[in-house]
Amino acid sequence: MTEVETLYRITPCDKKSIEFEIETYQLDSQGAYLKGFTAQFRYRWGVGFREIDDAVFEYELRDGVHCDPTLGWGGELDDLVAVWVDFDGEWDAEEQELVRQYIEGEQQDDEGRSGEAWIFDGDHEFEIEQDFIKIYGPVKIDLVDAKGYGDSAVIKENIGTE
Repeated sequence: MTEVETLYRITPCDKKSIEFEIETYQLDSQGAYLKGFTAQFRYRWGVGFREIDDAVFEYELRDGVHCDPTLGWGGELDDLVAVWVDFDGEWDAEEQELVRQYIEGEQQDDEGRSGEAWIFDGDHEFEIEQDFIKIYGPVKIDLVDAKGYGDSAVIKENIGTE
């Protein structure tokens, strides 16, 4: 018999309560921090996953439950409704506007990338510091088999927070 790898699947109960956030940075020629940006993509629907040893606590619902986008079968983020970009460091107005256009999908690179795809794979000098899915409460938390998919992978439904 094979061992089941169990994950928490976190689903927002309200629409427009899930974000994909990407934090970036750029270093100067001496390796010191120069500038960066944080892009937040708000979706109408989606899910997030956490390891079984990383329980969801009640206090997290206020500021958002952070989930690893590489776990489970993905965030299944659906219906982008808003995008925000916050800049940090030394930027001029033209640089900010160009980056904002790529992130908000108003401009594409030579490969047709914009938004998240441009941040991860575009031709720029920014590195990814971290990326995560953030889900705002109330949420539904299920235990699922990581090797399964969808509702057929549910081991225990609606377990609540710690």
